[in-house]
Amino acid sequence: MSDEQRPDGNGAEPQVKVHDRRRFTPEGEAVPGADEPLESGGEPTAEVAPSDVPVSPPTDPRDVTIGEQAARIDELTRALAALIEDGKAARVRLEREKNRVLEAERARVAQALLEAVDSLERVLGAVGEAVGPLVDGVRLTLNSLVQKVSELGAVRIVVLGEPFDPRLAEAVDLVPVSEPNKNDVVVEEVRAGYRIGDRVLRPARVRVGRLAQA
Repeated sequence: MSDEQRPDGNGAEPQVKVHDRRRFTPEGEAVPGADEPLESGGEPTAEVAPSDVPVSPPTDPRDVTIGEQAARIDELTRALAALIEDGKAARVRLEREKNRVLEAERARVAQALLEAVDSLERVLGAVGEAVGPLVDGVRLTLNSLVQKVSELGAVRIVVLGEPFDPRLAEAVDLVPVSEPNKNDVVVEEVRAGYRIGDRVLRPARVRVGRLAQA
């Protein structure tokens, strides 16, 4: 008797392990997993299908930090550009306001000087062609005041001989005229008018011609 068939010391027959590798049952049905290869332990293993979802590579923390810093830099750049634009707009507003205040102050001073000019012109108009030290002094003072008014930017409005414009002059009287070309035209200036730029400092006072009806 061979060693494989010899009973053990207890007198029992040795058990033989049999692996059933049949592909079909006696009823003709296929045996699940019969075609799969056995592992070293002799048991069939299930086949694992590979996943169809791609595995993303791990994100580098440095890339995340760089992206956050770039977004912050872009935000700060836009904020700085907005501040610069606001500063420019503020300077423009301040310059405009400064010019407005300066123009108003020049107009106020010019108005005061023009009152003195009017008074001296009335004095010279009263003395007519008289001469003498006193009259000469008045003329010098008048010329000096007119120069000061001019330095403030005030310009005399030319209205004599021009068509009457209510934006530049006030009509204090109507003068009958016989010539059609003098109708509604300034024929006499009672008080000079002045302007600073496009602003009328004070309108002129004039007499306007009116064509006499036949």
